[in-house]
Parts: sequence; structure tokens; C-alpha cells
Amino acid sequence: MAERILQGLPAAPGLAVGRARLAHARVESRARVPEPRRPLEVQRARAALSAAGAELEALATRLDAGGRGDEAEIVRTGVLMAEDPGLIADVEHAVLDGLPAPAALEAACARHADAIATLGDPTLAARADDVRSLGRRAIRLAAPHAAGDEPPPGVDTVLVADELGPADVAELGPDVVAIALAAGGPTAHAAVVARGLGLPMAVGLGPELLTAPAHEPVVVDGGSGVGVLTPGATRVEAAAAAQRERRAEHEQALLDRDLPAVTRDGHRVRVLVNAATRAELDAGLAAGAEGVGLMRTELAFLAAAQWPREADHRAAMAPVLSALGGRTATVRVFDFGADKTPPFLAGTAERGLELLLAHPDALDAQLRATLDLGRECDLRILLPMVESAEQVRAVQAAVARALAAVPGAPAPALGAMIETPAAVAAAAQIAAAADFLSIGTNDLAHAVLGSDRFGGGGAAPAHHPRVLAAMAATARAAAGARVILEVCGEAASEPASVPLLVGIGADELSVGAARVGAVRGWIRSLRRDEASRAAAAALDTVSEADAAVLGEALLLEGRDAAGERVERNGRILAVGPEA
Repeated sequence: MAERILQGLPAAPGLAVGRARLAHARVESRARVPEPRRPLEVQRARAALSAAGAELEALATRLDAGGRGDEAEIVRTGVLMAEDPGLIADVEHAVLDGLPAPAALEAACARHADAIATLGDPTLAARADDVRSLGRRAIRLAAPHAAGDEPPPGVDTVLVADELGPADVAELGPDVVAIALAAGGPTAHAAVVARGLGLPMAVGLGPELLTAPAHEPVVVDGGSGVGVLTPGATRVEAAAAAQRERRAEHEQALLDRDLPAVTRDGHRVRVLVNAATRAELDAGLAAGAEGVGLMRTELAFLAAAQWPREADHRAAMAPVLSALGGRTATVRVFDFGADKTPPFLAGTAERGLELLLAHPDALDAQLRATLDLGRECDLRILLPMVESAEQVRAVQAAVARALAAVPGAPAPALGAMIETPAAVAAAAQIAAAADFLSIGTNDLAHAVLGSDRFGGGGAAPAHHPRVLAAMAATARAAAGARVILEVCGEAASEPASVPLLVGIGADELSVGAARVGAVRGWIRSLRRDEASRAAAAALDTVSEADAAVLGEALLLEGRDAAGERVERNGRILAVGPEA
């Protein structure tokens, strides 16, 4: 049978293959319920909603206990939905009109989800998944026999569904190696949880996905947003090989965690981890990360109905900050806006630091909680989307207010993210006002190349000569002010970019937990002087392809002696007789 290749959207990177497990809920009957039985059917529907809320609260408690506070807060939004008087009334009306409890739950949750999806904001629309997820859970509890087909235990599984909520992802067992969704969006809560767990995930694959035969192989490429039904032997083996390589890389990172990230000519580059959850932090530290280089605080509040209170910040950040001890903790204040807009900010045109400075009480609450929780850390506060030194000085005043309100808390270092051409132009002034600079490569690359990061504007490689020039200018500004230059974003873990970033003068690279070990190994394979020459040559090239060759060539040279090679996707593989 021919392969069926379904193109969707990337939600969580990685390539995997497993047997299809169909998880979409089924309503067995919509036959009208006789009127005398309807009050009992109302009780069944309400009991199912209540039980669904109790399941979600129990899951959130387990996540809290496991140090995954951000994910717990996301799951608890489902508890609130289960108690929503409007949703309960809608379910009751549907039953009293004659629908059985499962069908009434399905209809009511669909209506509420559709109402959210029509608000016109793509981030809010994606959260309709959470309501539908609650409905599926309640349907299962109202009619326990309505369950998806599951492969036997111990078999690698790809979860196939129309949509999923964050709780559905958070409670998956170890047999699930990837997720494929017919609908959904890459900014939905389920995708946030999948990325935190390192589960490849593709969304928006279309209704044909749901025709996948139970137990048949499915390949998921979460990096390109592709799902393949009835995959051929070559594709299956490639996906299986990718899974084996990920496992081997993880095991090697654990073995090498105590080796220093120092180039062959003695230059140290610190490797930090991007972590919004305790699970990401634990994985990064186990692979040798020296601390957190980017803590995205907004992810815990994407469904918030108002600016979080100081207590809310404490609950969200404590699992990560309490585990860092004396290590570096780089806490980025809220980067709300664009694709990360909670309901209470729907329609706002401002983003990042500009938005926070317009709401000083919200900024102060976050700073107070951060200073108090970060007492035992090497605490750094990171400011998103900075464009002027004046903005940095405004936050310095806010930090002073927070320090006065938190007696005994040490003053943190204050860093500015360089993410726009305007920030690059003002980098020298910003560096003079800040304690360190951080290059946000994802936003900067799109801004320099004029593409739309959130509208399918295509790839924006950070090793493009124009983007590299902007980063080199930022590096010169940091060096001139004698402050640390950190680089975060995807480029900090790409083989085409890492040697060039080391060459332009990056002091720190902050990367996803799954890439910590690989990046540390790449640094040990490099020479700083060779990286500097390669970066200078890349700045004179005319295409990102030419620049990529210069960067990757250094990794090839550095790894040859160890009998390894680097592929364009970032994997280091053994070559020679055993390959």
C-alpha cells in the first residue's frame, strides 16, 4: 500500500515511529432519552463533569509533586472549566432536550470550544482544545466502554487524535513516543507540554489522519509537521534510527556531564538550559548544564484571566528555582504578546518589555516573587524585546522598588535581550546600561530577514550573513562594555551556527534540555581561533548555505579524530567500519 503523507504544522521537534493508538472519544448513541429518565441522565452528565474535574486536579497534584508546576497550572484550567456554571447549564439543557449524557457533554463542550475559537485570536482559538479535551474526558467517564483501541503494553505507540488537551499529554505513559493530531495548533497547551516532555508532535494533519488503522505504523516528524500513514520500510527505519540516536545521545550526555565545555585551545563557553518546567531543568542538569539561561515565565499563564498575583508567580517558579541552589538562574520577565497572548490581553499590540512597562504593578509583582525565590541562586533577570537603554534603566528602578520590598534579597544581574534591528543599532548603549546581553536568535533572524515568525513566513536561519552581522555587532557591543554575551534560541543548538557563535564571541549558549549534551560536545571539538576565522569568512559570504558549510566544517574537522561526523540535522554519528 502506498504511503499517505499528511502535511500539517510542527508542534514539538523530533522524528519517531510507533503503532497507532486511536484516542479520539466516541459517542455511541444519540437516541432521544425518554422524558422520565432525563433527570437521572442529568445526574450522570453532571457526575461525569465533576469526575473529570477531579481527575484533572489529581493529575495536577502529581505534576506539582514531580516539580512540574507550570504544567500543573495549565492542567488546572480544566478543573475550572469543569466547574463553569455556563457549561454545566448548557449540558443540563441538552439532556433535558433529550440527548443522552455523553452526547450532551459532546455538544455542550463543542459549543463552548467553538465560541472560543471564533474570537479571532489564534492563541485563544488554540485554547479551544482544552475545552474539547475536558469534554472527551467527561464522555469517557459517562460511558466507560467508549475507548480508543490500544496496542499491547511495551510497544512504541503514536497517539492519534483529533485534538488533545494538556492533561491528555501530561499523563501519557512511556510507551507513547509521538503525537499526531488532525486539528490543533502549535501554540496550544498540549504542544507546550509535549515540548517540555520531549515528545515529537505534529498538528493540523487533517481528518484523513483519523483513518489510520489501529496498531498500524505511523511516522511523525514533529520538526516539519508531517505525519505518514502506511510508511514504507525506508521511512520506518529512518525514524527508528532517529529514536535510537536520541536515546544514545542522551546516554552519552549523561556519561560526559562532568567534562568541561572548553574548546581545544582552552576557551570556556558555558552551556545553560532553557527551562520552564522542573522536568526540563532536571534533564538539562543531568546532561551537564551549568544552570538556566532562559526561564520562560509566561508559559504558565497563557490561559490567565488577569495579570498574575505575586503568589501565582511563586507557585509557578518555585519548582525550578528551588532546585538550582547556587547555579545560574536566568528568569525572563513576561514576554506576553504575539503568539503568547493570554485572554486578558487579547487584541493588545504591545509585546515584551514595552507591555510590562505599561503595567508597572504587574512587573513589580513578578520581580518581588523572583527576588525572594532566587535568594539561593546566582539570579539574573532577563528583559525581552529591549530596544533602548532607557527601558533598561526603567526596569532598574523597578528592581530597586522590589529590593526594598524584599529585605535581604541580593541584587540580581539585569540582562537585555537583543531581538530587533533597532536593538542591534542601540546595542552599545544598551550594553552600557545592562549587566549582560542575550541574543534571541529566533526573533532577531526573522526581524533582520523581514519574514513573519508567526505567519508561515518561512525559515530564517541565524547563520544567514545578514543575521550573523547583526549578532557580531551585538557581540562587539558586549565586548566593549565588558559584559557577558549569551545566545539563546534555536541557533544556539544548531551545528551550522554553534561554531560561528563561538567565533563571534558568545560566552554562553542556552539550549533546550535535549541538546545540552550535544552542544557541550561540539564546543569541546572546536578551536576558538579557527571558529573566529570561520565567522569572519561567513560574514563575507552571500548565502546562508555558504555560511553553514563554514560552520559545519569545523565540527567535521574537530570530530574526525574521534571517528564521528555531524549531519545537517545536528546529530553526531559514528562513521567507519561499524557505521
